[in-house]
Amino acid sequence: MSTETNKSTTLRVHECFDRGDWAAMRALMAPGMRAYSSGIDQAQDADALEATVRGFFSAFSQSRHLPREQIAEGDRVATRLEWSAIHTGTFNGIPPSNRPVKMEVMVFDRYVDGRIAEHRAVFDIMGLLAQIGAVPAAA
Repeated sequence: MSTETNKSTTLRVHECFDRGDWAAMRALMAPGMRAYSSGIDQAQDADALEATVRGFFSAFSQSRHLPREQIAEGDRVATRLEWSAIHTGTFNGIPPSNRPVKMEVMVFDRYVDGRIAEHRAVFDIMGLLAQIGAVPAAA
């Protein structure tokens, strides 16, 4: 697959997250894919990734990923996104604050045969917790 096709697929995955279209998300993942995310100590398979993403997005409504930058080379795509939502559900035991949230997300995907074989997401979970009032904001 071309780097442009891979870049487009990475963006489609995040559109699936925003819509809650888990079947479409899974169709973009290669068999045996592995995911690594901030705050999760071990690699996840597609089932575990879906469960994590479902749980996360059930706490945040009006989710929207805006692409800011992408770089692709060979079988790898690096993407910087801005994510925004509203905290309307319980998140890790934290009741809804109904506050808008925003954070930058960095994603690194590796492709095999046009599908994501390795997905790495890096984001500021402490900044998110501060935005919903769960921890004090940095001084």
